Amino acid sequence: MKARKDLNKLILQPQQRVLPLDFDTSGFSFHRLLLEIGFGNGEFPLHLAQVNPDDLIVGIEVSLSCVLRAAARLEKRQVDNVLLMHGDARFLLREAFADNSIDVVFMNFPCPWPKKRHLKRRVTNPAFVDTIASVLKIGGYFEVLTDEEWYAKEISESMSLHDSLDVLEMALNPIRRVTTKYERKWLEMGKNTHLVRIRKTRSYSVDRLLKEGDGQMHLKSDTGKVDIDFLRSLRGKGGGDSECHWIFKDSYTDGEGASLLQAITSDSGFEQKFYFRIIGQKEGYIIKIDETTMPFRTPALKGSMYDLLVRLRGEDPDDRV
Repeated sequence: MKARKDLNKLILQPQQRVLPLDFDTSGFSFHRLLLEIGFGNGEFPLHLAQVNPDDLIVGIEVSLSCVLRAAARLEKRQVDNVLLMHGDARFLLREAFADNSIDVVFMNFPCPWPKKRHLKRRVTNPAFVDTIASVLKIGGYFEVLTDEEWYAKEISESMSLHDSLDVLEMALNPIRRVTTKYERKWLEMGKNTHLVRIRKTRSYSVDRLLKEGDGQMHLKSDTGKVDIDFLRSLRGKGGGDSECHWIFKDSYTDGEGASLLQAITSDSGFEQKFYFRIIGQKEGYIIKIDETTMPFRTPALKGSMYDLLVRLRGEDPDDRV
């Protein structure tokens, strides 16, 4: 596999790119696109890349420390057909990948989230099932390996209900060409593993939160000024609804006409923490996203930005139409 030098970095930051990602026009030359959700220490994508040198391997992991360790492992082995992404796979899979773009999605020993309050986190959540049906190529498949038999059955049953997905197989203690350390550990202990393989049979699409043009953004007011005491009074205030909401937190000033205000946003459970930079002008001020943070321009982020503008103008956000 060959790649342009400017894309030959192990850690991919989709916040800095046009979404959904288009690897076919990004200088990569590869046969298939394979993706692992939750790669941990990076052993599986490393071995997957080594036995599939003509394929592009992408890994998504929520733990930053795991991403950094995996990147160091891959760099040491001089593997050049793997890209790593840090973040929530439920969000990144839907927003960063186009319909019909992935050949195989792997999940090895995902947390089964057995408690009822964690149902939305399971692989069987309808929103995630729809995302899988959207991003897989027709004929592509989703492969899950778990040590919980009940979870394997639940995955098989829920996926089989989708019009675009078929259950190819459920296998007990499968022999796989590429394995993980946990898989080998369980098998050595005599513990069973269960594999579920799902195939996409027809086209399907989901709506994305991020739209074209959701890049750099700022708001400007020609009147008013920034008051750090007022920003501090915003702590704990916010807005939105059950699916899209935000709250303002701590604020700081650099003493040179600029202030920082922390915001926490949530879009259908996808949470982001970042800072607004409010820069005083001769007349008015500019509200921007601080360059040290790279959040996605989601509806909740946009809502919080307009909410801040309204509050700085001295208006009541509840009066907006």
